[in-house]
Amino acid sequence: PLEVLSFIISTNLYFWHPDIVLVCGSDRSIQVFDMNKGTVASEAPDAHSRAIHCITQNKGSAFSSQAPDSYNLFLTSAVTDGMKIWDLRTLRCVRRYENHVNRCQPCSSAVSPCGRFIATGSEDNCAYVYDIRSSNYLHRLQNHSDTVLNVAFNPATPQQGSLCNHAIYSAISTILYKILEVLFISLHYAMKIRNRCSIFLKHVNSCKPKVQIL
Repeated sequence: PLEVLSFIISTNLYFWHPDIVLVCGSDRSIQVFDMNKGTVASEAPDAHSRAIHCITQNKGSAFSSQAPDSYNLFLTSAVTDGMKIWDLRTLRCVRRYENHVNRCQPCSSAVSPCGRFIATGSEDNCAYVYDIRSSNYLHRLQNHSDTVLNVAFNPATPQQGSLCNHAIYSAISTILYKILEVLFISLHYAMKIRNRCSIFLKHVNSCKPKVQIL
């Protein structure tokens, strides 16, 4: 059975096909579902040599314009098989990008708001930026402390941000520390309230009038 690893529900106002869902999974295929008909409109079997872990739509941006045909392009990534760009109309691979390192981690990708550049994470602690029209990378963003898993472009400018494992673990550790700190403080105040209540109850009991039976 197919295990769905990545999918896109188009919510892009600039996209020509708002009623489709792109699905990639463990069988290495790309399937295009027509939501109006409830059927598979087209399929590309064996799109990669390994299971496809990431599919990325060219979403565009309100701050930048692209040629209408550009919105038919989308990206897929698979471990050891690089990154590919596809044309939705023909469901054919247009170009491959393989200069980054992706041997075992699910590194994701992103398309710039102008539609001219592609960014992807990499296991050599770098993020790579490609010209969408060339298989050679333009920039290799270094100095990350671990594998870069996620990348993103600023929707208003061509700036790019990346996120590595170390940053994720640091963020999670900080959140957990804050939660534990709050729980500790809450427990501390709960104990103080309990002690004060005990003292108050003892005081109340000691003030009760004693009834003497004659």
